[in-house]
Amino acid sequence: MKVIHILTGIRFSVLIRLLARNSICIYPQYFLKLFVLFYNAFFSSVLTRVERKLFSASVRKTTLDKPPVFIIGHWRTGSTYLHQLISLDPQFTTPSMVQTVIPDHFLFSTKYYVPLMKLLMPKKRPMDEVVLSPEEPQEDEFALIRMGSESPLEKLIFPPKHEYFLKYYDEYIPKGEKLISWENNLMTFYKKITLMTGERIISKNPFHTMRISLLAAMFPGAKLIYIVRHPFEVIPSTIKMWNAVAADNSLNRYWKKPEIADVASVLRSFDDYVEIEKQHLDEHNFAEVRFENLEHDPVSEIKRIYSILHLEFSSVFEKNINQFLILNRKYRKNTYRLTEEEKNLIRQCMGEKMQE
Repeated sequence: MKVIHILTGIRFSVLIRLLARNSICIYPQYFLKLFVLFYNAFFSSVLTRVERKLFSASVRKTTLDKPPVFIIGHWRTGSTYLHQLISLDPQFTTPSMVQTVIPDHFLFSTKYYVPLMKLLMPKKRPMDEVVLSPEEPQEDEFALIRMGSESPLEKLIFPPKHEYFLKYYDEYIPKGEKLISWENNLMTFYKKITLMTGERIISKNPFHTMRISLLAAMFPGAKLIYIVRHPFEVIPSTIKMWNAVAADNSLNRYWKKPEIADVASVLRSFDDYVEIEKQHLDEHNFAEVRFENLEHDPVSEIKRIYSILHLEFSSVFEKNINQFLILNRKYRKNTYRLTEEEKNLIRQCMGEKMQE
């Protein structure tokens, strides 16, 4: 199947640093991946130099007049669906697939990359039926790792032996100089999107769930939308997703299929962290939504979210949502059958966080 690797679009120097500090497997199955990454990284470095020469002064002068809105929540909670819906609001812009693939030079080279990506990309995501295209909303975590920022995604590409790659929560936020670099990269990425579109940014990134205090400090007045979903849906769907993504992106043979307990532990930690951090946010800067409610009545739920966050809900936006729902009415989400033993394990792991 056609696929764009997580590191496609990365600069040559950043790729070399990643490879130097991680274990890769010298097996024929990885040769083509590495060759394509090196080939693409060379051109990405050249295009980055061109863009910086043309746009660096403009990017430095760009400001974010309104702080971003962040959609957070564990993977497979319906955050992509919520992101798709809110990105239909004309007052917002969102990181797109092509922008996250070539974050260092999309101001210059988007028009060249879009046709190429359409040839290389699968039509739908490997873990579900969500449509993929260069213009579709995408998570900014993929931009950050390509720009050289520290990211837990590194451990998906270069899996550690015999453990879940999301196990260590302190790795979601870099330390010291790496944090400064991370902040600069995120700010630069957002400035470039703002320079291109002039609109307020709506970002969706599950990794940001563990960065609430950092984002609030970086973007005073930022608004966060936390989406949750029943663990019986989230946990098996997450396992399927990471296995599919790792199959296409891992560069060694150490990938270990996540266990139910692994995923449940992270899901519970996300809930615990958000419960604490939301107490420090202004009441109009945080909203929570259940996927089941959003799925049942998208317009009413988004109106409720907008009311809490003091965002303007326009008639144009409502019309766009209804058109989207009509166009996607045939979409069928994945379903999962858990044994009673698996359900009991999830109940045990989630404890009082379990929602029956």
